[in-house]
Amino acid sequence: MKKITSFMLSISLLAIFMLPLQLFAEEEYAYVEVADPYIDLHTGPARAFPTFYVAERGEWIKVLKSKTSWYKVRLNNGKEGWVNRNQMSRTLNLDGNVVDLQDPDFDEYVNRTWEMGIQHGDLEGAAVISAYGGFHLTKNISTELHIEQALGNFSEIRMASLNIIHQPFPALKPFEGLPWVGDFNISPYFGIGGGIIQILPRATLVQPVDRQDNIVFVTAGARMYLTRRFLARLEYRNIVILTSRNDNEEVEQWSFGFSVFF
Repeated sequence: MKKITSFMLSISLLAIFMLPLQLFAEEEYAYVEVADPYIDLHTGPARAFPTFYVAERGEWIKVLKSKTSWYKVRLNNGKEGWVNRNQMSRTLNLDGNVVDLQDPDFDEYVNRTWEMGIQHGDLEGAAVISAYGGFHLTKNISTELHIEQALGNFSEIRMASLNIIHQPFPALKPFEGLPWVGDFNISPYFGIGGGIIQILPRATLVQPVDRQDNIVFVTAGARMYLTRRFLARLEYRNIVILTSRNDNEEVEQWSFGFSVFF
């Protein structure tokens, strides 16, 4: 088990610190061609805003930005307005192909800043429940604070930990192009962390002795984007309890739960 722990720790460190090179480029606007007989330009990003202009087939428009399911565009004559997603999805790109529009909700998931969730699982046979909050430093790197409680037959376990997570492929869609599951997102992650553990024995015949020790761990798991601001999460931890005795203890934890992001 010690060899497995060392191997997982090495893999996690490598994944976290061997980050992909970040490329910076000047912002460019996308141009699309109207393929339908016409598209409507609204004065604002909702159907409640009136249509004030119509762009005809063959006209090129410049996409400036998006907001929920609406896109702000500029025509060659300088007019600017908002086009809904349904009409934009039928325009053509510079190669003459139908444009591939990204889901705005999924884009918010990839670029999220905060994440909070609750998980339930197993810690060496004890039922464990945990709550956590995370802050995303970049699309790939986040840090998290976990508060956990496990109830076993003979003891109650409380843990508090802080970890750092590397998610190398936040927008991964492994089944893209296949029917039914083409947009399904599942993104693996790896991490390391540390914290404290408190073990409270539940014995009644003998006066119990409480324990509090430090812990270090490696973790691996996967996030699954569900819809809007919700995601599911499956996680495994290999935990080493740094006891005051000669031998440290090694335990495993599995958990699954749901989170919200913003």
